[in-house]
Amino acid sequence: MNMHNPPTEGNLANKVTSVMHKLLAWRKEIEEAMAHVDHQYSFDDIVASVLRGERHVYDFPKCVVIMELNQFPAYSVYHCFIACGDMQAIKDAEKDINKIAKDLGCKYMAISGRTGWPRALKDDGWKHVLSTMYKETY
Repeated sequence: MNMHNPPTEGNLANKVTSVMHKLLAWRKEIEEAMAHVDHQYSFDDIVASVLRGERHVYDFPKCVVIMELNQFPAYSVYHCFIACGDMQAIKDAEKDINKIAKDLGCKYMAISGRTGWPRALKDDGWKHVLSTMYKETY
């Protein structure tokens, strides 16, 4: 499924039902991904952000990718918020998502996450620019 626009009144029920089926099919994997970042978002938080049009769901046969549009003064970035499923399927999905990013006027695509992503994507033209670390306050 390709949903990068919020539902309109005319087809709201159909879009909501379709989005929910897609997200529920990947719920376990999405929740596992959120466990790696100390549950910053619940599954319900993610569903709500998709329904509000803040994040866009792309469902492929062996993976799901959830993207978000980050707009900066100089340019826009299509950021991969979550990617779950088969790694090769995720890599194969890049071409389709890149076209959407270009159609949205994005200069870059981005992904952040666990340290395995730079290793997994280094041969596909991705450049490791930033890593995020955090520590609990005390």
